Amino acid sequence: MGNGYGIGIKDSSKVASFDATFTNLSRLSYKGKKISKVIMHFSGTGENWGMNLANNLYYGFQSWNGAKNIRFEWFYEDGTKVNFENGTAYLTVASLNTYLQRNQWGHERTTVISGGKALALYGSSVSLHNGNELYSSKANSIDTSGRARATDGADSKPDQKLIDNFFPNQKDITNTNIPYKWDTANSPDRYYGAGLIALNGSDLTIKVDVKNDDRPNGTKPWNAQWANFGTIIPETPDINRPELTIHYHHTNVALLLYQRKKVLKHTFLKTRLIL
Repeated sequence: MGNGYGIGIKDSSKVASFDATFTNLSRLSYKGKKISKVIMHFSGTGENWGMNLANNLYYGFQSWNGAKNIRFEWFYEDGTKVNFENGTAYLTVASLNTYLQRNQWGHERTTVISGGKALALYGSSVSLHNGNELYSSKANSIDTSGRARATDGADSKPDQKLIDNFFPNQKDITNTNIPYKWDTANSPDRYYGAGLIALNGSDLTIKVDVKNDDRPNGTKPWNAQWANFGTIIPETPDINRPELTIHYHHTNVALLLYQRKKVLKHTFLKTRLIL
């Protein structure tokens, strides 16, 4: 996934904030006018709060130990801000895993604060909660046989370590018919862990975190996630949607932080934005 940046917080008692500026974007446009720059304003706090941010906007970021508030701004080539009209642009929120075992309990969640409306995607395990939150209520990554179906194929074998951390009612808290490898690059089932945000206005503010306040006593919280925001609405089976593919070429990140080589994750979800 290329180079990127590692960001940590020195004083967990204070809110950390920084801006990531992506420039030289190509083939991204709104109503026929080219968008060349995106700024993401990050803020948050928490003990051992941190993240890895990829150089390329396309690949998103890895987050752990605390919520991240993010405000997006989009700019045309002439420097003016993009102002999305309601119902004309949609952002895909992708790779929303939920793990519900004794050794890892958490729902990866995205909450829309302003500038858009959260929407559920047909056929996805991710649903709408409280009017503005997107996450899967049930486990959608590890099935009841102990297979990590989000990343593994049909030839994978049950993992006894996963099974040993199941609850007696694991079948009741796990989605059925989880597609194999839905959380991998180019998967036709990427819709399964995705939700949508209908954009409205010039700025979008969201919160990315892991919900684990519902975890049973004695379980360990899951506090990490890979956040990926897409540019094509994933196609759900049996639904025909026109697709507009937008390619990101070279991007630059303006961050006064130390560089970390090769920001990696074993998988990421390739979805993009329809404008």
